[in-house]
Amino acid sequence: MHPMRRKDRLVTAEEEIRAILDKCGIVHLGLYDEDRIFVVPVNYSYEYEGGKLTLYFHGARGGLKRDLIRKDNRAGFEMDTGNHVIPHDQNPSRYTTHYGSIIGSGRVTIVEDPEEKRDIMTRFMKQISGKDWEITDGHVNSIEVYKLEAEEFQAKENPAFRRK
Repeated sequence: MHPMRRKDRLVTAEEEIRAILDKCGIVHLGLYDEDRIFVVPVNYSYEYEGGKLTLYFHGARGGLKRDLIRKDNRAGFEMDTGNHVIPHDQNPSRYTTHYGSIIGSGRVTIVEDPEEKRDIMTRFMKQISGKDWEITDGHVNSIEVYKLEAEEFQAKENPAFRRK
């Protein structure tokens, strides 16, 4: 990844990265589509241990996203907590934005094993809803489950602060 200009905004603590991952809710995937990049937002769950980030998402058993991943599984991704513009009363160059973000790249694989799909979707639904769900064979058979293993990523944050 390219060096970061604002090193003061780099987030490296695992608990702070998890907090950003928990707040985002949507990841924007950039997939190769011949002479363009196709970007698609998806909701996700994740595993983050020892600096290794894996994102999970799902989709239909057909469609452009699936076709592109099968053709070239390299992906870029971006997620953010949204932003809040903070104005300055006297100086327009002092406007800022409060946010948390994670940007990176990796490889996407389609999970084929039905039990692994069920396990991922069980954890996925628990992570996004807070509830335990029974994932049936019908659910497992009707969707594709994707695993994006980040090869590199950076987390950034410009937290809220009081301005004079």
